[in-house]
Amino acid sequence: MNSLPFKKKKLSVNLFSGVLLATLSSQVVLAEEKKTELDMISVVGQATSGLDSVITEEQLEAAQANDLGDIFRRDPSVTAGGSVKLGQKIYVRNIGEDILNITVDGAEQANAVFHHSGRVAIEPELLKRVEVEAGAGSATAGPGALGGAVRFTTKDPEDLLKPGQNIAGILKTDYFSNGEGSKTNATVYGRDNADRFSAMVSLTGSDFDNVEDGNGDEILGTESKEKLGYTKLVANLTDEQYVSISYEKVEHEGDILYRPDLIASARNVPEPTEAERTTTTFNYGYTSESNDLVDISLTVYNTERMQEREFRGVSYDGAVESTGLTLQNTSLFSGNKLIYGINYRDDKSYLNDIDFPADPYFEETGEVKGVYIQDIINLGEKVTVATGLRYDDYEVDDGEGLELSDDGVSPNLSANYAITPSLSVSAGYAEAFRGVEVEDSFRLSTSSYDEDLEAETAKNTELGMDYKKGNFSIGAGVYRTVIEDLIIRTPPWSQVVTNLEDDLEIEGYFINLGYNTKKMSLSANYHSADSEVDGETATRYVYSSKTTSIGDTLVLDAHYQLTDKFQAGWLTEYVKGIDNIDQVVGGENLTVDKKGYTIHDLYLRWMPLKDDLLTINLAVSNLFDKQYLSHASVEDYRDNLGYASVSGSPEAGRDIRISAKLRF
Repeated sequence: MNSLPFKKKKLSVNLFSGVLLATLSSQVVLAEEKKTELDMISVVGQATSGLDSVITEEQLEAAQANDLGDIFRRDPSVTAGGSVKLGQKIYVRNIGEDILNITVDGAEQANAVFHHSGRVAIEPELLKRVEVEAGAGSATAGPGALGGAVRFTTKDPEDLLKPGQNIAGILKTDYFSNGEGSKTNATVYGRDNADRFSAMVSLTGSDFDNVEDGNGDEILGTESKEKLGYTKLVANLTDEQYVSISYEKVEHEGDILYRPDLIASARNVPEPTEAERTTTTFNYGYTSESNDLVDISLTVYNTERMQEREFRGVSYDGAVESTGLTLQNTSLFSGNKLIYGINYRDDKSYLNDIDFPADPYFEETGEVKGVYIQDIINLGEKVTVATGLRYDDYEVDDGEGLELSDDGVSPNLSANYAITPSLSVSAGYAEAFRGVEVEDSFRLSTSSYDEDLEAETAKNTELGMDYKKGNFSIGAGVYRTVIEDLIIRTPPWSQVVTNLEDDLEIEGYFINLGYNTKKMSLSANYHSADSEVDGETATRYVYSSKTTSIGDTLVLDAHYQLTDKFQAGWLTEYVKGIDNIDQVVGGENLTVDKKGYTIHDLYLRWMPLKDDLLTINLAVSNLFDKQYLSHASVEDYRDNLGYASVSGSPEAGRDIRISAKLRF
């Protein structure tokens, strides 16, 4: 069977595709960390997920990434704005995290604790890579991926150990000038002499005062203290089987704005706040060396996200807990790579009044069950076809006698044609289905469901092309996404969860240019999209975690390897303004502008000792101290009568970041 076109071997990542990117497993981490490269077919094609990206550990370290905005800075199709980390939300092609499938080591980060904060708590220090699948596409993207998938993968002891090492460690310290911040990390890792067992333990702590914006004004509510504890055990049982188990706990506390996505005001003051995420993940993998039909991966996880916060002197805590699994197999035969499996997730959302325990305790529960199949078919040297189907079933019990359920299918079909060895074109169509899920914890005491509530569905159509010749590459594509029956509270924020009468329509295009040599890497990535509901431009303020509008974005990235020990890079992000957004909210006519901005970052990396024993990094974020409001933040509505406190906080001004990492 080794003569098959899809022979099992390691191939480099060379694709910008979603359905064609289905060769990634739905949880790339399912095959997790046994090997450091992706086991996949090298195919090229933009449709149907477009500007897919892989953000590497090296890129995160070079920027000294400290939050979600830093993580996604290089990808114009993904944004996460806001100077208050707890208020940052992820948007992929203007589609928000409520209708994305987001995972950390395969554990789905489903549902929000508080609608004024984001659902993703992550410490970049331990990230191995971040993968973005933009737009509804592959059946392997997971349940509810109306706008695509974002997968965070943490490091593995085998990633850190060098040949011949059995035990080693890392000490790292970071300094951030804006906010007088500091971060310290200590990691120890090792393996046995037989190379069967490996383990790692990592501790990270950080402390930040309030940061200043580009005008030099203090941004209230941005102070924080964070802690990360992480451990992972890996056992290579045989040459074909492995298991791993990991535990991660991220803690975040400080006097943070009660509504961290809005600017400080008399109605929104810093309050004592604690937030944490704990995730336990078990992975098992079996890859047969003699049978190409058997490549099994299993992930079982439990993840809980909690927030405890005060509001006007009263303390509340809420949490969302998810327990789930993904079981998947990959079979290679007769020019096919067939990926199929099941997803299951059990959710619980609760709200508790700490100061008045006699008050009611609110709880909702839900289940998501799915089965999927995706086939990548090689029809000779020129044509690759990807097609798949997934079926998902959703159930919610609101704890007060109302039970909601819905089920549906999500088909996809795409094809790539290689006109020449350098040029290919692609086209695709995909649908995605998402039923009702448990409410965010802090809304459980006040909200209710429309009994006729229907599931959300996305329809995504794309066309694309890729060209690569020598050191030069170009990729481009256009897409149209329509999301029907968006589940929302009708503005101005009714307490009843219902379906939006009008469709959300997003039309966009992207162009990626690259030039790479052994020492130099240059890229220019451009993304443009319009998001509308009934002809009106969508904003984050109105549609929260569902959608927003980001101005046309151009990211220029230059990296140069000056010597074996010295690297330098420059990143420029240009975001075009969106003027005169007219909206009708609750019968009121509102107008808002989203001002454009240009941001410059630079970084220098020096490795003065042999074997990379010592690494010194210098990064400057927002080099020219620009005053701006991210387009991924709540828009500035303060020019409208009665909206004096409705705006996101401006971004931090210039931040000089210095780090030293010592390996021993």
